[in-house]
Amino acid sequence: MIELIVRLTRPLYVPLLKLKTEPPHLPEGSALVRSLKPSESWFTWRALTAMFGLLPQVIGTGVGVIALIAKLGGLGWVLAALLVLFEVVVVSFTLVATRVDYELRFFLVGDRSLRVSEGAIVRREVTLSYANVQNLEVTQGPLERLFGFQNLTVTTAGADQQPGMENSHSVTLVGLDDAEAVRTLILGMLHQTKDAGLGERLPTTPGLSLARLLEVRDAAVALRDAAQGNQAPLAAK
Repeated sequence: MIELIVRLTRPLYVPLLKLKTEPPHLPEGSALVRSLKPSESWFTWRALTAMFGLLPQVIGTGVGVIALIAKLGGLGWVLAALLVLFEVVVVSFTLVATRVDYELRFFLVGDRSLRVSEGAIVRREVTLSYANVQNLEVTQGPLERLFGFQNLTVTTAGADQQPGMENSHSVTLVGLDDAEAVRTLILGMLHQTKDAGLGERLPTTPGLSLARLLEVRDAAVALRDAAQGNQAPLAAK
């Protein structure tokens, strides 16, 4: 039902949003390690949350329609039709904006920084340098467990937020299927940044994830140990 409403009304609303649909890019000098998006279950959760949020308004519209028809007769029918049309526009626009927000929400994990692009009505792009990251926290509430996704919050130095002001030092990667793996990946990038030192370009290999690099390292260690084990009997002779 939600997808049907979005499909039918999307051509009416998307041009009004005047959005740039090109995916974001990392800052110059930073190589892409992994590109992430929220899961489809996160979109379903967001859409249902939006619908429940509009439920009191929908109920109020129904009561208003009944009252208009009962008190004003023919004119009440006209006003009631306009009120229902307005409510349909509000609900459909909310669902389309939620869908567009999902499609244009990107999490780019680079070798030196993290970029988050999100929002449909209000666009927001934040880039965090690993050199300033202080905390990585995976969260999952009851509803998140029900829908099968987790959220990863990345906080940097200076994240103390003033009331009423947007915090540009903290971003949340929402709707992840493998938040723990992403956290491990970012921690690996963070440690590499600290080991390399500020301003030094990190060596990267395109297409290789941190997990694959760790496998290569473990294999090299195993070969070294095997070689040392073979040399020990020869030295004893």
